[in-house]
Parts: sequence; C-alpha cells; structure tokens
Amino acid sequence: MTSLSVYLEQEGYDHFEGIRKLTEEDSLSDPEDNPFKSKYAARNILKSMIEKVGEIVTGSEDDLQIGIVGLLQLKLGENFAECEELSTGEEHIKKCVTILEPFCLKSTLANLYQTSLNELGILWSQRRNYNKAFDYLQKSEIHYREFKHEVGNNPVMMSELSKPPHEDEQLNKKRESNFEDTYTHTLYYFAQVYAKLDEPKKAAEYCHVTLKRQLITMQYDALDWSLNAATLSQYYMQNNRFSMARHCLASASFIFQELGEIKDENSCETEEEWQKFEKKAQAKADICRCWIKYAMALMEVSRDRLTEEELDLDQDVKDLNINYDKQEATHENGADEISVHDYKKSDLTFDIELTFHEEAITDKWLLDLDDARKVFLQAQTWSNNAKVFYKLDGHCSDYIEIIQDQSKLYKFLTFFDPDLERQCKMHKRRIDILSECLKELSPQFYLLVCRQLMFEIAETYSTMVDTKTAIIEASGERPSGHALKKKSTP
Repeated sequence: MTSLSVYLEQEGYDHFEGIRKLTEEDSLSDPEDNPFKSKYAARNILKSMIEKVGEIVTGSEDDLQIGIVGLLQLKLGENFAECEELSTGEEHIKKCVTILEPFCLKSTLANLYQTSLNELGILWSQRRNYNKAFDYLQKSEIHYREFKHEVGNNPVMMSELSKPPHEDEQLNKKRESNFEDTYTHTLYYFAQVYAKLDEPKKAAEYCHVTLKRQLITMQYDALDWSLNAATLSQYYMQNNRFSMARHCLASASFIFQELGEIKDENSCETEEEWQKFEKKAQAKADICRCWIKYAMALMEVSRDRLTEEELDLDQDVKDLNINYDKQEATHENGADEISVHDYKKSDLTFDIELTFHEEAITDKWLLDLDDARKVFLQAQTWSNNAKVFYKLDGHCSDYIEIIQDQSKLYKFLTFFDPDLERQCKMHKRRIDILSECLKELSPQFYLLVCRQLMFEIAETYSTMVDTKTAIIEASGERPSGHALKKKSTP
C-alpha cells in the first residue's frame, strides 16, 4: 500500500496548492450568480483527498498522519463555513479538534489544534452565540499557555503540513512568529466577543494587548491598526482616562503616517487606485474625528469638574494621569481567563516616539481660558481636516455631526471665557454654522436632523438672551431703547 509520504509527494502537495489557489485567488473572480464556484471545486478536491488518505492511514499515531487527517477536516470545515454552511462546517472542524486533542501538546500538531479552536470561536460568533464562542477561545488560550509552559519550543506551522519539506535557516523564527501570531488572533477574537457580551472594559483590555503584540511582532496593517487604536481611545476617553486615550490617538496618527501622503483624487486613474484613495482618506478623517471627540470630552469634563461645589484646587488638579494598579490588571475569575494579566498596565503603552503628536493637545485638566483655547483651536484644525473627506454632498450625516461637534466646542469654550461680550460672539458663531448647515438640508429627507438643528439654534438664541441680559445688569445702568432692541436680536 502507498505510504502517506509517497502520496503527498506524488499528488497530495499539489492538491493542497490547488485548493489554496481556488480558495484564495480564483474565488475572487467567481460570477455573481455562482459566488462559490471555486470553493465548491476546492471542496471536491478535499473530499477526494480525505477518502484517499483514509485508505492509507489506519489508526496510526504517527504525527504526520494525524496532522494531515486533522488538517483536511479543518480545511473542509472552513470551506463549508465560507460557503455559509455553518452547521456542516462546525461538524468537520470539531472532527479535527477530536482527532488532535489527545496529541495537542505535540510540536507537530499544537498550532493546528490552536487554529481549529480559533475557527470554532469564529464560527459561533457568526451564529451570535458569543458564550459558546468564548468557551472555544478560552480553550485556545489555555492551550497556548500550557504548550509554552510544558513544551516551550516553537510548534510546526500549519502551512508546513501542506507543503513539501525544505531547508530554511529562518524556520525556527518563522514558527515562533506564526505561533505568537495565532495567539494574537485569539486575543483579537476575544476582544470582539467581549464587546458582544457587553463587557467593554475587558474588550478594551484585549484589544489593547492585541495592538501591542501586533506592533512587537510587526504583524499589522497600518490602516487597520491606526483605526483600531483610534477607536480604542474612545473607551479610555469615556472613562476619563485621557492620558491613555491621547496615547492611543497619537499612536494611531503615527502609524497612519506609514501609509504615506494621500494622493489627490484627480490623480486616480483606475478604479483600484480610487478605492485605495477613498479608504485612506476616510481613515484619516475618522482619526481626526476621534481627536475631536477627545477634545470635546476633555473640555466637557474639565467644565463639569470646575463647577463642582467641593472642588479642592490645592490638589494637583493638573494631573489627569490615572495610575494603574496590579489588581485592576488581573481578571476577577482567576487564572483560567485569558492572560492579559501577563501585561502590567504600565506595559500597555506602545513603544513609539509620540512626542510630536502628544504635544498637540494636553491630557491634563483645563483650568482657564488659555488652556481651553489651545484645545479648541486644535480641535478646529481636526474638524477642518475631517471635512476634507466628509462633505455635505456625499456624506451628509457625517458632515452634520462634525458641524454639531464644532458647535459644542464653541459652547464649552464659553464656559472658560469670563468676558460676556465674547461669549455672545461665540454663541452667534454657533448659530451661524448651524443655520448655514440647516439651509442646505431638505426636511423631506432629513426631518429629524433638521429638528435637532433647529432646537440647538433656538437653545443658543435663548442662551444669548440670558447673556445679554447679564451684560445689561452688570452695567448697573438703566437700559436704553436701543440696548433693549439689541438685547432682543442676535
């Protein structure tokens, strides 16, 4: 009988390459009326390979045989899942797990086993059963830690099982990188599941560790990484952790620079170039919008803090850095949970030189007009940059939100300005930018937004009247008819 090694040499490795090509390359050009044409072809090859290997392998505990049998079941399960046949996909991936489980700490099989658990986590996430997804991901994480502790070497890459053996001086380093990358994916999937389970703190922690590991291993897409870091900043910002929020945003801006300058849209000659331009331009605008939200939150929280009756200005009120403690870094449920507690909170900073970006805006409490004005002006710059992409014509809802944010920035700034006349001018500016936007909208299509803008405009007019009344009262003189008329008009 033909041995497995001979079968792989003669045709098996070629079949694996054909499956890869059909799945990753040919499927991209499948017709709309038959979107899984190439993947169905790959499925047929996989089924014939499983049948052939089944004739060769007869209950042996040889690592290569176990690995090939498990790999074929995993790939067939992935194929069914990608073709939206999740139940059948689960069945085959679970077969892979069952085959590998007794031997999962063997170096040849450890990475394949870890990957199959990740795939089951993804599959159950697609089914919206996040608790079950969590269970499989947790099992994958425990497996990673057990292998690192009990075996310690770098396991064989899953891709090695489907290719002929060859000499590679960098093989051990590649295996290490691959194993750590698989674990990083486990952390990433965990972050998504925690978000779905409505546990934002844990989701943020795992997202942060994922981003840090991607930087360390240099396994990241600059655009995706920068957007994820900017999004993560919003969690820290909402919890008044402005130092970490700024750090994430500065890191996002720094990594985004790796993509280079954005070309002028008129220079795009092909559809592919246009799509790349639009994706990059939108990402830059989205990062700017996250910076705007940061500035707004810092101004609002500083305002609220200064209005507290029991404010103690003798304390170090300028220090907004929140020191992390070890207890917060550890999960409440013990060692079986994912090991982000391996990272101390102080280690969560990204190893990047961020002085230029961090100096653009403070992370301290704002105490006076000078502090607030600096934040306001920088936020205005980000607003203008965001509106380069988000124009009223084409991105109406996003443009309106940016305008509303600009209005709020003026509103927060008035709190820090003791000059009532200047406050009136800032409120007048709010009315102008909101009214200008309102004129461009059709109530037929944007009725709710129009109502929101009209309410904010009316509210601002009311505030202006109050402010002008205060000006007249502060003068201590009886207002003239002209002053009363001026008081009642913006």
